[in-house]
Amino acid sequence: MAIKRNRIVTIFIVLAFIIGAWLFLRFVIGGPEDNWICDNGQWIKHGNPRAPMPIEGCGQQLKTELNSTQETGSNLVSESPEEPSQKVVEKPIEPEILLLDVPFLAQAPFGQWSDPIYQNACEEAALLMAILWINGIKSISKEEATLELKKFADFEIEKYSNFYDHSMADTGQLMRDYFGYDNIEYRENIVAEDIINQLLNGNLVIVPINGQILKNPFYTPPGPVEHMLLIIGYDWTTEEFITNDAGTRQGEKYRYNQAVLWEAIRDYPTGYKEPITEINKVMLVIKK
Repeated sequence: MAIKRNRIVTIFIVLAFIIGAWLFLRFVIGGPEDNWICDNGQWIKHGNPRAPMPIEGCGQQLKTELNSTQETGSNLVSESPEEPSQKVVEKPIEPEILLLDVPFLAQAPFGQWSDPIYQNACEEAALLMAILWINGIKSISKEEATLELKKFADFEIEKYSNFYDHSMADTGQLMRDYFGYDNIEYRENIVAEDIINQLLNGNLVIVPINGQILKNPFYTPPGPVEHMLLIIGYDWTTEEFITNDAGTRQGEKYRYNQAVLWEAIRDYPTGYKEPITEINKVMLVIKK
């Protein structure tokens, strides 16, 4: 009896071991029993699940992950180190109006046009305005301007025996001789863009002109044949040069159409009413 009982106990122990091992393999290693498992975007049947195979969730999850990866990859491409070299550099926008702060004076401050000194002082007036700008002087009274222009004429009579007309090159020399100022540049064969570029560089420009072409209503008709203008700015919106025109007491910041002023530019010889035999487009650049 004892032997038989021991055999029964042994059989129960072996069966319990076998059942425990099966349960371990089934539920621990083998995973959940009777269920659907998502594997690589597909539902895999495990055991005998009572519920039907799911129709969404597993594949959708994979699609979402792929989309997320693609978006991340796209961002990485757009932020690659090569991108800055592919960007388009926009052209700097020009200002609508460029205007240098230059004091104004008329060549005949009190309207003394019958006096030859002031009647012919357009070059001197342009140079005087330029030197005031260089020295940072914001204004000059009519009395001061009248006195300075008279001193200018006296200097020219003593040095050149002439206070009448000066060519553009000789006007530059007058700037050197009278004011001792040499930061200037005489240029020939210019185009209108040369004037604008000098203004953009912060420089003043003086040009010789045929004043009759300008048709300024404030000139004594028909206007001066030999005249000089100080150009102090440019308006890109209206395509106009802005000048301090000493030929009229209304000449402060006076505007001329670019095409009209360009047509009027021509050099004239030094002297008194000397004949003009050719049209030379020149300018004098005044730098600080």
